[in-house]
Amino acid sequence: MKPDPVTPRSWTRTQLVAGGVGAAAVLGLAAWGVREWGWSEACNRVVLGLRDAGPLPFFAAMAVLPAAGFPLLAFTLAAGPVFAPSLGALAVVLYSLVAIACNLLITYWLSQRALRPLAERLLRRFAVRLPAGIGAGAWELTLLVRLTPGPPFWAQSYLLGVLRVPLVPYLVVSSAVLAGFVTALVYGGQALVQGRGKMALTAAAVVGVLAAALQFLRKQLARRNAHLPS
Repeated sequence: MKPDPVTPRSWTRTQLVAGGVGAAAVLGLAAWGVREWGWSEACNRVVLGLRDAGPLPFFAAMAVLPAAGFPLLAFTLAAGPVFAPSLGALAVVLYSLVAIACNLLITYWLSQRALRPLAERLLRRFAVRLPAGIGAGAWELTLLVRLTPGPPFWAQSYLLGVLRVPLVPYLVVSSAVLAGFVTALVYGGQALVQGRGKMALTAAAVVGVLAAALQFLRKQLARRNAHLPS
């Protein structure tokens, strides 16, 4: 018999501590790799090279490479100034959102097929079990993870997939959180290329307002989930 899906409020402190330690280890290893191997600089060079390959290779790479740890922000920042003057800002926004949706599906599939079995084997040694699934709290959990500062987008995607957040809230919330930033950055990049300073400043202000609003929402959600069972 399958265990009932659980919500974030039903997790124990042991599960949360174990998950936090695992996440810290992964992020620490990633940070070490960035410092030792120059991963960030290598990623930026690849993205810069893709700009000259044309829109199809660029957006195809934007759909695939962030699943391997490439920074999504590098693609978003490059897309507006390079492609908006020829394709139009609206088209670039739509292509970017489609690429992001494809990336979300790729990371979701990889987390279910590869990372979840590995995580289950590792946590079994500490007598900790992953939840069988996320029930009524899936939308709230997805939003809370996406609004948490620090972990990169790809790490958040894999975490949500390993926790078996249902696909619909995973896709909808993740895309919605990014949509405003993508739109502002693309239009702002186009404005910079065209020398429209006021438009570029407006886009920068929108990014700031969105970031502040989302962090306020994150704090509200964190307060609601502050009292967890031990």
